[in-house]
Amino acid sequence: MCTIPEVQRANQEIRRVLKEDGKMIFCEHGEAPDQNIRKWQNRINPFWGKLAGGCNINRKIPSLIQDSGFDIIEMEEMYLPNTPKIAGYNYWGYAVSK
Repeated sequence: MCTIPEVQRANQEIRRVLKEDGKMIFCEHGEAPDQNIRKWQNRINPFWGKLAGGCNINRKIPSLIQDSGFDIIEMEEMYLPNTPKIAGYNYWGYAVSK
């Protein structure tokens, strides 16, 4: 989801083509829970995208999924080991259509 220009639209399309009892499985990096890290994510995001193929490091992944018509059933999150915190907060789990 970090490089998709219209994330809501893409997620809605996933929802449209997903089987009735299907799961959207996700593994994404995004906005960190720590305020100081978030500040830096927001500061460097405009430049980061130009250097990293359009990647956005400050997206609110749970909200993007839920606002697209999904219920998150299971989700884990953490800073990935050996990864700079500014780009290493990860979410993974699955969601189903509401």
